[in-house]
Amino acid sequence: MSNQGPKVTALVPSYNHGRFLRQRIESILQQSYRNIELIVIDDCSSDDSDAVIRSLLAEHEFRYIRNERNSGTPFAAWGKAASLANGEYIWICESDDFAAPDFLETAVAKMAEHEDAVLFYCDSWIVDEDGQTIDHTDSYFHDIWRELRWDADFHSDGVGELGNYQLRGQTVPNMSSALITTAAFRRAYHPFLKKLKLTGDWLFIGWVMRCGSVVFCKKPMSHFRKHEQTARIRVKSAQSQAEFVLTKYLLFRAAGTPAREFAHVMRTDAVRFLYEPAGPLDVLKALFQVSIPKTLKCGALLAASLAMNGRYLKQFYQRYKLVKGAE
Repeated sequence: MSNQGPKVTALVPSYNHGRFLRQRIESILQQSYRNIELIVIDDCSSDDSDAVIRSLLAEHEFRYIRNERNSGTPFAAWGKAASLANGEYIWICESDDFAAPDFLETAVAKMAEHEDAVLFYCDSWIVDEDGQTIDHTDSYFHDIWRELRWDADFHSDGVGELGNYQLRGQTVPNMSSALITTAAFRRAYHPFLKKLKLTGDWLFIGWVMRCGSVVFCKKPMSHFRKHEQTARIRVKSAQSQAEFVLTKYLLFRAAGTPAREFAHVMRTDAVRFLYEPAGPLDVLKALFQVSIPKTLKCGALLAASLAMNGRYLKQFYQRYKLVKGAE
């Protein structure tokens, strides 16, 4: 590929997505932006992923790494990307997604407009297993976030994005739609992410935002595939709740928000807990399995914040009686 413009390291972390890999990899190789270093890491897939990748390797030039044992998390491959990348930017290309041909050309150009930019992301089409469009990320921003700010391009301070938005939830709907400077990627990546199965991307993006500004492009240039194997569908209730709690705690600390606000930030998770099938002991066990020190620190911060916001305990108790009384 031509070496015009800054090099982009494109990482495909692959696991049991053999049927989607050709479209994924070819959508990278067919980018209008040509200075790309492609790395494919297969996490010991049990399907035909290895055969598909090797057939593509016979046709195209890229680096292929196959793990002899499954790592248990997609975020392990991110650590390898951080150490192996030779590009100025890193693009995490989820193995079941695919990109429009002008994604990188647009992303690199938009990043170049802002000297302090460390993160670019764009809107996405949501597709089914057959690649047919079934939705758009506007639904996520309008129905879940109930915000109109994503209806137009913007450039924003990263710390402000973290404290005002990312702390509340993942603002980047899928990692395939994001481009990150390698310097910020390496600074933000921490081995703790490998303990997470669901919220690692949410936490990671928050840590990236501490490194510089954020660029959003309204144009949909990524295709996010929604199907039964999507990671978020597979994670059980206790694990899911534990990861949400610890991720919010870590993002809260990263944002430098006053301690008294922590109870307010956690109120939605408290309400969610009432409707989840996992009980308190299940969630506590899952929390300790992820990290005992972080769980204890999170608990201490929550207790201190509740001591300054007694009304939340009263509100939670009233909601508890209402929910349990209806069962």
